[in-house]
Amino acid sequence: MVPLNPAPLITDVHPFLEIGLGLVMTLLCMLIHSLGMYQVMHRFEIHWWRFARENRELRRQIYFFYLVILILLTHLTEIFSLALILHFMQAIPDLRTAFYLVGETYTSLGNGDVLLPLGWRQLAMFITMSGLLTFGWTTGVLANIVGKTYDAQFASVRDKPNAPSSGNSEGSVED
Repeated sequence: MVPLNPAPLITDVHPFLEIGLGLVMTLLCMLIHSLGMYQVMHRFEIHWWRFARENRELRRQIYFFYLVILILLTHLTEIFSLALILHFMQAIPDLRTAFYLVGETYTSLGNGDVLLPLGWRQLAMFITMSGLLTFGWTTGVLANIVGKTYDAQFASVRDKPNAPSSGNSEGSVED
């Protein structure tokens, strides 16, 4: 728990300005994430039917891996953008430390070995909220992709007609 040294040039920020900056950072994060998730879902909706009809599991897995890489790049872009804001607002002296701090706060890792200066501490709450919201959003997108992939993959098994039954089957209701 070592506070950052040297002290930032702007040591104390009015709380309302800090909250406003936090909201702007959160909105920026949501904007970047919406663009990234749109790209992932758009690419999936355009191309998934090709992979669903193929019997090549390796190609499906490679395509899924490609979509996951796009998601990771989206998250890294958000973290880097927030780190740039903190660095250029002079809350953190160097970009490497800013990236580390934002990364651990955004992912809710919370090691606490690097702290924002006293006048900037509320921003950590906004960074954490951004991370929680975007990871939840990402989980929903991935669940949608995996669900549609499995539905397409096992559609042929579900669509096979049942074998004809003879007589009454257990559990049937008679008139």
